[in-house]
Amino acid sequence: MSIGSRHDVPSTSCVRRAALEQQPYISRADDAADARELWFVTVTVGGGALAQNEVREALERLSVERAFVVSIRYDRNCAQIRYWDECDDAGQATLQALSLWGSAEVFDELPGWRVSGLEVLDLLSAQHSGSPRVYALGEIVPFDE
Repeated sequence: MSIGSRHDVPSTSCVRRAALEQQPYISRADDAADARELWFVTVTVGGGALAQNEVREALERLSVERAFVVSIRYDRNCAQIRYWDECDDAGQATLQALSLWGSAEVFDELPGWRVSGLEVLDLLSAQHSGSPRVYALGEIVPFDE
């Protein structure tokens, strides 16, 4: 099931909708009344060690369905998925993150893995955090690079 057809996600943000439609998101002046905050989300999933190429291939398939991913870093037993989300508050961003990344379809790709961490930062905090630099949007790289 592709993420665009999921009914359990409470709402689809403008950013996510643009990513699913593979179009750039451009805020319009008439959106001001409906403006929602941007949140930088980092979801960590992990479990038993798998072959590194198996992990990468699974993450590549998942990132195609979730076209809004900023970057993914991974190893044999964990992965960190980072993306921007547009929500009313951090609680809503948290619920959406767990709905998207805590689903059975994710763990069918990565057997035995579960969500092991979740961080949601507002725009200002994300700009000041020491997150690893992203060189290409949607990049999937091992932790050691």
